[in-house]
Amino acid sequence: MRQDRIDVHHHVLPEFFREAQTAGGYSSTAYRPFPDWSPEISLALMDRLGIATSVLSFSAPGIYYGDRAACRDLARRCNDWLAELVARHAPRFGAFAALPFPDVDDCLAEIEYACDIGLDGFMHLTRNDDRPAGHPDFREIYRELDRRSAVVLIHPTYPAASAERDYVVPRPIVDYPCETARAAASLLFNGVLAEMPGIRFILSHAGGALPALAHRIGIFDTLTRFRENYPEGAGAYLGRLYYDTALSGDATVLRALQDLADPDRILFGTDYPYIPDEVAEAETAGTDGYQGFDETARTMMEYRNARRLLPRLAEG
Repeated sequence: MRQDRIDVHHHVLPEFFREAQTAGGYSSTAYRPFPDWSPEISLALMDRLGIATSVLSFSAPGIYYGDRAACRDLARRCNDWLAELVARHAPRFGAFAALPFPDVDDCLAEIEYACDIGLDGFMHLTRNDDRPAGHPDFREIYRELDRRSAVVLIHPTYPAASAERDYVVPRPIVDYPCETARAAASLLFNGVLAEMPGIRFILSHAGGALPALAHRIGIFDTLTRFRENYPEGAGAYLGRLYYDTALSGDATVLRALQDLADPDRILFGTDYPYIPDEVAEAETAGTDGYQGFDETARTMMEYRNARRLLPRLAEG
């Protein structure tokens, strides 16, 4: 059986992280109980889907629950744990480090540490302490990530605390795709994409709602006071982002993504284990059955782009 895919959107849920979330007020995912997870469970799914390597990360709601010192300590524990897991299961796993947002100094220290221990990039939620990705408060963090040409996975999280309280739709269904589009627009309008081109941002879930909104964003290129922050126009910068295919195994979604992103910007992803095995398998089958990728584009999506973006994975 084939065994060459690289999954850039694959989560972990060790017991200490589950306990930290529960203590922070999150006793389940946004729509169901925490899934059972172990490295062996991930490896079994990977074998079934022909995944050579999964790049692991801690998912929403992240590691900050109101106490900055606790967040700093939890980030270090998460990253040490990831490094040990990657080493134990080489070459099956890579990892995106957790960062202790919103504290800037703690993030800068953890970026250096994560690079020193060999992690492959960084996880960045669409908002941290209710400030969106791209917020000016985080400028020093982006400068350091740019200096290091870092790979950064943008992952959606819960919307602002001011979101309507009686909204019954589970957050991942509609809010998460909108959060991803909001984060991309915030990075654009705040000038991060233009001023820090060394950061290789990956947007989750085929960019969420962004492919549908990219044209609308571009209409306003010269109509707002932010136009100097992205002088080449929105399309140029949004087209330089990377996009994973997690939960996007549908022809309509993939066609829209291809209209926004060139073949060298699309990466394979599953979002396991926060979706059940059968969903991961069905979404992968949907991506496999999509006729819009020619042979070259398909191999780029499945592993060649990830190997170029994360050279250590190519060595495995």
